[in-house]
Amino acid sequence: MMKKNKISKNIKLLSISVIFSIFFGFGVNVFEKNVEDFFYAMQLEKYPILYSDISSFSLFQDHLNEYEKTHELEISAKSAISIFVDSRGKNTIVFQKNENQKLPIASLTKLMTALVVSNIYQISDTIKISKQAIEQEGNEVALKVGEKLSVDELLHIMLIESSNDAAYSLATPGFKTQKMSEKSFVDLMNLYASYTLGLNPENTHFINSTGLDPEEPIEDTNYSNVKDLAKLVQYLLKNKPEIVNIISQKENTSFHYMLESTNELFEKVDGIIGGKTGYTEKAGGCLALILKGPSENSYFINIILGSNDRFGEMEKIINWDKQIF
Repeated sequence: MMKKNKISKNIKLLSISVIFSIFFGFGVNVFEKNVEDFFYAMQLEKYPILYSDISSFSLFQDHLNEYEKTHELEISAKSAISIFVDSRGKNTIVFQKNENQKLPIASLTKLMTALVVSNIYQISDTIKISKQAIEQEGNEVALKVGEKLSVDELLHIMLIESSNDAAYSLATPGFKTQKMSEKSFVDLMNLYASYTLGLNPENTHFINSTGLDPEEPIEDTNYSNVKDLAKLVQYLLKNKPEIVNIISQKENTSFHYMLESTNELFEKVDGIIGGKTGYTEKAGGCLALILKGPSENSYFINIILGSNDRFGEMEKIINWDKQIF
């Protein structure tokens, strides 16, 4: 009889422990959710427009529509977009103009060049500069035929100084036992655009690694639209911090060459996370800019294509964003 009572007691204890563990696990989850809701409420109080049901696009959209009734953002650029990404990774379009228009992108191309380079080479790899590389147009940094530079240094020269020599060198290095052609490299750029970023080749396509206009006017250029370029920038932010770190630099003196950014807004605008400029005769002025948002881990991605005043018009978009948020 005592043995039976003991077994019964053990079963009760086991049942209680199981119930307690379930309850405790549920309680922890509830506690975690409450903590999350508490901090969310704090952010809501601090940034009501930013967090008030922004994921459903309701209150924020009402605010944006109301603001647009009394304010107008006029820019002459052929196309532009401003996207706000909140701390939860939700994207909201704050401003857009001809966002689907396919246009030449000039040296914004180099962001895709950098993405491919980062996936197929080590930054410590060395590349010998060829005669064909230094024959590329429009370079502030004068690379020398036969000199050997690391992939890391060439990435800095390409992205900070927007060097076409460096871009071409990165696209045509000795690869294992063979030399890669620029065509093979550009094929990789298009593959990454389609399969890694999910961009439609009808909207985004590359023919070279530099973004330079072709020699023959009738030939096509590298083209994209601001929505696709924003996806590229957001991918780099999430997956390639080493590239974002380079485009965040106003200058760099740690290598053989002294580098100074082509982005004039480093002198005028606070909170720049990174940026890339572009200009050709066909493309006009182009600019991609990443800026810190009003709350932690939030940011803006702003893209301009085909502008006669890319820096001035980007400042207009930045001020527009500030007024809304």
